[in-house]
Amino acid sequence: MLHRYSKVLNLPVICADSGKKTGVVKDILFSAEERQVKALLLEREGVSVKKRVVLLSDLISLGDDAAIVDNAGCVSDLERTSFINSFKDEGSLIGLRVFSKAGGELGEVRDVLFDSHTGRIEGFEISDGLLQDVMHGRKLLPLFGKVELGKEFAVVEKEAVDEMKGTGGGIRGRLR
Repeated sequence: MLHRYSKVLNLPVICADSGKKTGVVKDILFSAEERQVKALLLEREGVSVKKRVVLLSDLISLGDDAAIVDNAGCVSDLERTSFINSFKDEGSLIGLRVFSKAGGELGEVRDVLFDSHTGRIEGFEISDGLLQDVMHGRKLLPLFGKVELGKEFAVVEKEAVDEMKGTGGGIRGRLR
């Protein structure tokens, strides 16, 4: 099942064994190199300075209303996890500028679509700016073929760009 980054934020994380809430999703940690979601970053509790995460592999399920884990032991300190070096900037993809291999700028990433079972990033919601978003709607860019994800830019194949052109909507689409 595909999930949107924006819809996962602020979901409660609930333990299946006790029914207690163990945290709230603050962010999602991505590995751009592997093109995968690795973990859910939880809000800090009280005055704690430690960042707490739930690895995607430790989720029982990710639904529309909550993320479910087996027990509180599934929540760990980010510093203790094996992938800490991959997330110096928390692995964010939002705001990444996207270009086609032909050199044309497609816009900025405003949302990320991912498969909650595999963690694979399947697509981006692209914004061309506020006026274009209102008039034409944001477009969905499927990530197939070779995709290069860097810290500032993403480069995608022509086939993905062609597939993206049919998406969107906005005011113009609703008036038709």
